[in-house]
Amino acid sequence: MFYEVIVLRRNALRLHPREWQAPEFGRISMTVWRPGRTSLNRTARVATLYQPAGVMQRPVMILIEPKITHLPLDGEVWLGSELSSTNEGIREIEQAWLVRPRSKDGQPLPPFDLKRWKEISIASADLRDEPVGKGWTKPGQPRYDESLSSRGLTPVGTEGPALNTSTGAKRSKS
Repeated sequence: MFYEVIVLRRNALRLHPREWQAPEFGRISMTVWRPGRTSLNRTARVATLYQPAGVMQRPVMILIEPKITHLPLDGEVWLGSELSSTNEGIREIEQAWLVRPRSKDGQPLPPFDLKRWKEISIASADLRDEPVGKGWTKPGQPRYDESLSSRGLTPVGTEGPALNTSTGAKRSKS
């Protein structure tokens, strides 16, 4: 599959949308780098953007340990790191890509509509749904069934006698 990739950071600093460079186009390949064969001293998943160069493919950009963090309109935001050479040696810096699918022979995609994405994000944040965890108990605290509590009974495994559901008799403490 072919993609357009827009780099969202430079030297680990987030770029303003007007500073975004033109998107790179190519095929993304996910591989695993093993220690000793690269500048990393650990095993890492790596996404590499390859562009066609005649009959060969040339690597254009590399993202180490990519994770999808957002799903804007027609793409994905991948957060990871890249290697950077400094006077002290090689270091990893944080990097983010906006990845959008594209057909191989298709026309370039229209520019990413940041204004529309912000409007959708704000609209979805305004929804006032009940929290998913409402009514959940913390680990280690007994859970009381409201129907048992209303009848004056306590659930099995807590203090006091409880109703044995198979016989209907109260369970004795052991």
